[in-house]
Parts: sequence; structure tokens; C-alpha cells
Amino acid sequence: MKRLLKLSLPLVLLVILGGSWWLISHRTAPAQTPQPMAKPKEPHYRPLTLSELNHDPKLTACSLIYYAVKHSKIQRWQEVADFKLGWQLDQYPTENGIKSLVWPDKQIKANAKQLQPNWFALSKTGAVTYHSFIVHSFRDDMTLTTTLPKIIQQLNQDHAATKVRQLRSNLVIIAHQKTAN
Repeated sequence: MKRLLKLSLPLVLLVILGGSWWLISHRTAPAQTPQPMAKPKEPHYRPLTLSELNHDPKLTACSLIYYAVKHSKIQRWQEVADFKLGWQLDQYPTENGIKSLVWPDKQIKANAKQLQPNWFALSKTGAVTYHSFIVHSFRDDMTLTTTLPKIIQQLNQDHAATKVRQLRSNLVIIAHQKTAN
């Protein structure tokens, strides 16, 4: 019996040590609160604002031209639809705001300015009137009237703010002085 005890004691110790090691190595970590998955960042869209347009005349002009090309039903505004060529604006102050003649191509030369261009008037109150001369006709200009806040709303609805901001580099403004009558 002594002999059996001598042989079984190391075996029991081995089982106890092995079992202890197994319990320690396979012990589960305390339950952790799962961390919420970080949402992938969506590209940040910065809408146009009236304040921004009031402080950036080029952005205002680009917004008005973009709106005319994309949303006016006046066919002749498609003549200035090449956004890569850009535009040249001749701006004239009026009693109520600014009148802007819109020429296609930011590098247009004076000798190419033969036909009356499309133009828009922006009043101090934010009213916008688009005009287009009807070629080979003795009728009045075609017009469209809207407001700057409505244009901003439409461009933001179109998610066009980023595109319009990029168009500023394709715009040349020639500011003319008000002439005395």
C-alpha cells in the first residue's frame, strides 16, 4: 500500500498542477462592454450660405451662373454652360445693385464680344433677374426672376456647393464704374 501511495502521490500532484494551469490559461476575461463601432467618416458637405455669398462676389456670380445654366428654362443660357472655359463678367453698378454681362470663356477678347450676351441683375435686396436677348427677333428679352435665397436653397438641394466653389477659378470679373448721366 505504501508503494501504491508513493506512486499515486506524484500522479495526483501532476493532475492538480496540470488542472490548475489549465484553469488559469483558459480563464475567461471579465465581461467587457462592447465598444461601439466608429462610423466611417462621410465626406463633409458644406452648404452654401447667404452670408458666405455676401462676402464673396466671385462665389455669388458662380452660383448665379450655375443656377441659370442648370435651372433656368432660357435656352440661350446654355451658351455659357462650358464650366471648364469659365466666364468673363462685365459688372456695372446700378441704383439698385449690380448688372453683370456674362461672356463665355474667361479669356474672351473684346473683338469676340459681338452678340449681346446673357446677363443678370442682382439687387441689393437679393432679387435676381436673368435676361437673355433673343437672337433674330424684335421681341423683348426672355427673363426669369428669382431670389438669392431660393438659388442657395436649390444649389444646396443639388449638393452643388463644392462644384460652385471650384468654379471661382474659372471666373474673371471686370468691374466698371458707374457713369454719370
